[in-house]
Amino acid sequence: MFFKALERIRSIATRHRGKVYTPEGLTHLIRMQFRDPKLQFHTERNKQVAQGQFWIKGEYQPLADEWDEPCIHITLVYPARGSQSYIDRTDWNEMGFHIADIVTHEYLHQYYCRRRNYQHGRGYRDNCNLKYIETMQDYLGCEDEILAHGFNVASEMVVYNRPLERTKTYRLYRKHFRQDPKVVLQLKRQAVKYIKQLEQHYEQTRPRSRSRNAGHL
Repeated sequence: MFFKALERIRSIATRHRGKVYTPEGLTHLIRMQFRDPKLQFHTERNKQVAQGQFWIKGEYQPLADEWDEPCIHITLVYPARGSQSYIDRTDWNEMGFHIADIVTHEYLHQYYCRRRNYQHGRGYRDNCNLKYIETMQDYLGCEDEILAHGFNVASEMVVYNRPLERTKTYRLYRKHFRQDPKVVLQLKRQAVKYIKQLEQHYEQTRPRSRSRNAGHL
């Protein structure tokens, strides 16, 4: 689904050229590129977000999924000031990648969690995952995040033609697990599993040219 989502979101640049939206309106427009009723998009504002920039957050909720309720939540965070988002000032190549990447990340959580009958995977320091949110190591080092972040490494390698060591996710893991290289090795192994499949799909769907401007909203 990654490349289908990437293509739909990037096409907003041409299909809605010249238009201006409120942050809520732009979030709704992006949401309409997906059909899954269990996927929901939300809008937030935060004074720490610089003008012309955006943050993207994602969350998968296993209990809601088990109850057949909306369970994947994507939040677009806009600057606290400003009420307009210009289609023509947005780098949809960059924004499309980040949204598709995070949405796919959450769907991978769903896939693996369903395989375990809606149970979390092993934690970093204990099997019960009790310390999941205490530190970045506990978050990044748990089984669920290694499985999903491996895809993020692979997607950045394929779409931007970057070596593994230069991807943002790999560098993040290197930063937090310098004293525990086995976690980084697990991440690399997961990334390798995704690369061939992504490369095959990317050759079929990649755009002929991509803007290199910085992203704006």
